[in-house]
Amino acid sequence: MGNKASIINLHLLDACNYRCGHCFAHFNMPKVLPLEQWKRVIDNIIANSDVKRFNLAGGEPLLYPEIDNLIRYIASKHIETSIITNGLLLNENRINFFSGMVSMVGISIDSLNDETLRRIGRCTYKDELLNHSHCVSICKSIKTHDIKLKINTLVSTLNKNEDFHSFIKEVQPDRWKILKMKHFENAQYNNKIFIPNNYDYESFVARHSDMPLIAEREMKNAYIMVDAWGNLVDTGTENNAIVASLLEIDFAESFSRLNFNYDVYNQRYVA
Repeated sequence: MGNKASIINLHLLDACNYRCGHCFAHFNMPKVLPLEQWKRVIDNIIANSDVKRFNLAGGEPLLYPEIDNLIRYIASKHIETSIITNGLLLNENRINFFSGMVSMVGISIDSLNDETLRRIGRCTYKDELLNHSHCVSICKSIKTHDIKLKINTLVSTLNKNEDFHSFIKEVQPDRWKILKMKHFENAQYNNKIFIPNNYDYESFVARHSDMPLIAEREMKNAYIMVDAWGNLVDTGTENNAIVASLLEIDFAESFSRLNFNYDVYNQRYVA
C-alpha cells in the first residue's frame, strides 16, 4: 500500500469489567462483532497495508468471547499480536496460552494504591481489583514465558502525585509508557474532570526521569484505531468519529482519509 502504519489497534469491544472514569469506552452499546467479521477486517487490513502487528484492546479485550480463536487466526497469518489489558483476568493458564502467539502484553497500571484505584474506577462493581501481589506475579509470569511486558500509566488528577519507582524496579517492564490523557466527549460522557494540567503531567514524568520511560504526550492522529464495530475512526477528534467501515471499504482507501501524524506515530512505537 505504501503507508508506514505497521501497528493497528483493534478495539474488540467496549465492555469492561472495570468502570474507569477517564476511559472513552462508555458507549453503552452491547453489540459484539462476530469472529468471522473480525477475520474480514483483519484480512482487509493485511491485504491493503504493511501491518506487522495487531494490538488487541478494548474495553477489556479478554472479555471478548472469541479472543483465543482470534489470536490463533492472526498467528496463522504470520502477523504479530499484542494485547493491552487491565490485568484482572490474567492468570498462569492464559499467559501460557499466549506463549508463542502473543509478542507483548501491556497492562494498564494507573495507581499502586487500592483506594486510588477505587476512585479512578479501576475495580469491578464487586470491588475486585488488581492488587499489588497479583500484579507483580502476572508481570513476572509474562516475562518468564518470554513475552515482552509493557506497563501503561495514564496520569490523571487522582494519581498525579504517585511514585512508581519501586514497582517499576520490581517488575522490570520492557517498556513503560506514561500517557497524557486525551479529552474525550460524546453525548453520554465527558472525561474532563480527570485531565491533569500540563504542569502536573510533566511533574509526574520528571519525578521518574531517572528511569527508562516513554512520555506519550500526544495521541491525536497518531493512533490507528478500529472500533468494536469494525470502523476505522479518527483519533484526532474528541469523539473518535467514524471514518469508514472496514467491512465495506478497503483499508488503504479508508486510511487515506485520515490526517495522520507519522512523526508522533513513530515516537509512540519506538523500539
